[in-house]
Amino acid sequence: SELASLPVRETLRGQLALASAIAACQRTTRPGRSLDALIALAVFPGLGELPVVAEGIWAQGDGARVRALRYSTSRTAAASLVPAGCWIETREDGSIVCGAHGEWAGTHKIEAIALCIAALSARIAEADHGG
Repeated sequence: SELASLPVRETLRGQLALASAIAACQRTTRPGRSLDALIALAVFPGLGELPVVAEGIWAQGDGARVRALRYSTSRTAAASLVPAGCWIETREDGSIVCGAHGEWAGTHKIEAIALCIAALSARIAEADHGG
């Protein structure tokens, strides 16, 4: 039925948004708020329903502001993208996110962006396994 396909469509839409954020991370040569906003929208799609105040900042109905973390510049912020149950390993060639369903590498000259790539890749894989 059409109702049964809604969760599948939402999952595919979410995975496409994550894949787009990964591609943007791989293409970029520098961190920035537009990249942070793209990552935030991929991880928290409900932000797309809120009015944009500025790049990476949205307004809630009560006037409160929601800000994307600085994923592309802060390793701590990027680490918050790692799915529950997974962990981070740092190797010479980049960051690795490890979990029950595999390992996902992120390679980029900017360490925080490398971790974003690995964490977002892990999110896609975990979604494939019902995580």
